[in-house]
Amino acid sequence: MRVVANRAELLAHHLDIYAPCALGGALDDDTVATLRASIVCGGANNQLAHPGIEKLLADRGILYAPDYVVNAGGVIQVSDELAGFNFERAQGRAAQIYGTTRQIFALADTEGVPPAVAADRLAERRMSEVGRLRGIWLGG
Repeated sequence: MRVVANRAELLAHHLDIYAPCALGGALDDDTVATLRASIVCGGANNQLAHPGIEKLLADRGILYAPDYVVNAGGVIQVSDELAGFNFERAQGRAAQIYGTTRQIFALADTEGVPPAVAADRLAERRMSEVGRLRGIWLGG
């Protein structure tokens, strides 16, 4: 195995997956221009240095899994702990991440947008639906 000397050298290698973790803003114009990964799927929050990076990734044929989708399991864990942690309940919720991710990628294909945009649209639709249902439930 060859040791890579620095980040720039790593990005120039063909990678199946690039996983930025614990480093926000890791995907900037220069990084995306040299990145030779097929997929970006990492646990860092706010990986995109600025709006428009998701389009640059898509234009280069790099599949991007939005950070908040990748991190959803951690959020599910924490939210379940607030109600008194139940492993089976948390596991059931976390098991839905795969289907949601597939839905995001399908929506991106259907609407011709990058996955980050599709994920935002799906999240906005879900929040709108919850708000609508809450209004019906509360009589508002």
